[in-house]
Amino acid sequence: MANLQVTLAGLHLDNPVMLASGILDSTPGILRRMSKMKVGALITKSISIKPRPGYPGPTAVETTPGTWINAMGLPNPGLNEFVDEFSLTNGSVTIIPNLVADTPDEFAKLADAVAVAGAKIAEINLSCPHPKASYKGRLAAQDPRAAAEVVEAASTKLPIIAKLTPNVTDIGEIAVACARAGASAISAINTLAAIDIDPELERPILGNGYGGLSGAGIRPIGLRKVLDIVQALTAANLDTPVIGMGGICDADDVVRYILCGAHLVQVGTTLAGNPEQLSNITEGLADWMDRKGYQNLEDFRGRVLEWF
Repeated sequence: MANLQVTLAGLHLDNPVMLASGILDSTPGILRRMSKMKVGALITKSISIKPRPGYPGPTAVETTPGTWINAMGLPNPGLNEFVDEFSLTNGSVTIIPNLVADTPDEFAKLADAVAVAGAKIAEINLSCPHPKASYKGRLAAQDPRAAAEVVEAASTKLPIIAKLTPNVTDIGEIAVACARAGASAISAINTLAAIDIDPELERPILGNGYGGLSGAGIRPIGLRKVLDIVQALTAANLDTPVIGMGGICDADDVVRYILCGAHLVQVGTTLAGNPEQLSNITEGLADWMDRKGYQNLEDFRGRVLEWF
């Protein structure tokens, strides 16, 4: 029988399938429901120091079947209310807070607070592609030095997963910088920078104008970026685990990411209309491994690297 267990920064998870930040994670009740799925860990919505109201609607639109563009604006109640409302210690499944901030010091403050609240690891959001419609600067995840500064500041408090953007020329360079700065894992990819237009209204379809593309249509890009990261980390003699995401809809997609070298995966957009798909994906992965004769994830991880 297939063994799906995996270790992440010293944490032992039942399987490599994680709930991605921003999907079915906005309240403790929803997280409790998702913890009943066959999931290795749950990642919360992005949490900032101060509350964020989010953007005006429309905030999410399906552009083609299974592929969505969204600009939520990272709405959240702020750090204090999050810590009061969400339990990070009593659940049956590991809960990983996702943190978002504007400076390394703010990331460090967030990491310290969630560590005190019981978090064993946190994911830092370096890579939201639409911080505001008028924003023209570089994101932290688009600058190796800036990304490293954030990781270094936050990782003194607890292990850190650095979440990267695909909207760069060389994602491997960013991943190596984060790993050398102390990241315990790299997660990729966040959404693709995008817009879409309503031809009847003659305006952008999102209230924010700019958005991020997610869902089935971006899977090949996610695979390429994860492969690039794994190759760059290997070349730098770094064994930092990679968490792959982007367009995962079923167990075959999980297999694709692991074949590209991912240690774990995150699933998001496909769950919006069917939360139970999370359990189906985990069960499907075990069935695929049994059919192939693989006992452990390591038996096939990174097998496609020899083709490149």
